[in-house]
Amino acid sequence: MAGAGRRGIAAAFAWSALFIGLAFGTGAFAPARAQDDPFTARAVAVDATAENAAAARVKALAEGQRRALRLVFERVCLAEDWPRLPRVNDRVADGLVQALEVDKERTSTVRYLAELTFHFKAEDIRALLREAGVRFAETRSRPIVVLPVLRVGADASLWEDANPWLHAWAALPLGDGLVPLIVPIGDLTDADAVDAQGALGGDAAKLAQLAQRYRAAEAIVATATLAPGRAGQQTLQIATARYVIGASQPIEPVAPPQAADAPVAFAAAQLDDRLAGAARDLARRVEEQWKRDNLISFDQQQQRLTLSLPLERLSDLVEARRRLAELASVRRVEVTAMTRRMARLSLTYTGEPQQLRAAVAQKDMVLAPDPPDWRLTLGSGAAPAPAAAAAPAAPAPAAPPVVAAPQ
Repeated sequence: MAGAGRRGIAAAFAWSALFIGLAFGTGAFAPARAQDDPFTARAVAVDATAENAAAARVKALAEGQRRALRLVFERVCLAEDWPRLPRVNDRVADGLVQALEVDKERTSTVRYLAELTFHFKAEDIRALLREAGVRFAETRSRPIVVLPVLRVGADASLWEDANPWLHAWAALPLGDGLVPLIVPIGDLTDADAVDAQGALGGDAAKLAQLAQRYRAAEAIVATATLAPGRAGQQTLQIATARYVIGASQPIEPVAPPQAADAPVAFAAAQLDDRLAGAARDLARRVEEQWKRDNLISFDQQQQRLTLSLPLERLSDLVEARRRLAELASVRRVEVTAMTRRMARLSLTYTGEPQQLRAAVAQKDMVLAPDPPDWRLTLGSGAAPAPAAAAAPAAPAPAAPPVVAAPQ
């Protein structure tokens, strides 16, 4: 009994210390920078020549800095707003850089080559865009797996080597936007998970199995339909069906469904170019729609939300705060009360409630009404690990690629 009493006292002390530290010592916090920082431009290749190596390096750094800043602007802003992006001279751009990393550096007497990573100051970038009146989004989507299905007459192919639509997606340059799109490698494990007919039919169990293998939150079945046209031409029609991993079902359709594009006629010899362009266009549309749904409003005042957080262990509260800290719209979190099984939080945020719920979902949490307030529930944060596959290693998580091997 004495031992049990000591354990109970120790546990109570631990909870009390945690609550005091969170509620009083650090009752509010400034959101920490997320690992996948939208204000970081990675692996910017530079190659400059000048009268000597030192001058070439200065020239390369300036050119790389300008390109990196443009990349960050374009990543967070809608394409329709790119013509209105702020113009920044080199002196101002210097002040926007928080840190610089140099990799693969090579020099000669007159030439400088390297890959540079620029970490820009988030608040200064936001201020520039606000002053220019340019809308922006910085919430990063959870990964989406893309299944490119090719239909020719009654035949449908997905993983087959003869599927040029799959090759078009696999050849896309690596992307570092706000929406990580993943094209499966198409190995035996992928083929066993789902085939072309299963993808076209929206087989929930099969699509969920593939999405979970790649730790994706959604799946897009992108169908390219080829048909004969006039005078030796072909027609290409693109249709998409989008599915999200659901709580009540293995995977659920996203409403409303995407209507098929109008058929486009082209010369048969242009097939590869047409498919490549269609893949780029669809990827761009997915990215732009995500930005539009998550634009940060300049004129909205901050709002407050009171929510409850169920706790199974001490670390749940710390983990919830960590994930909330990575959300651009969250400005302040306070712990107002806590028991062994429940914490009460006061959350200050900007934007619309539906935007906050969408952003929270990207961090594997669920925010749902729980009258008279709201309830925040933590997810596991990871999908089941797939079986080992013979595939190249995935790039670093800070820049999820368009084509990646399963984790």
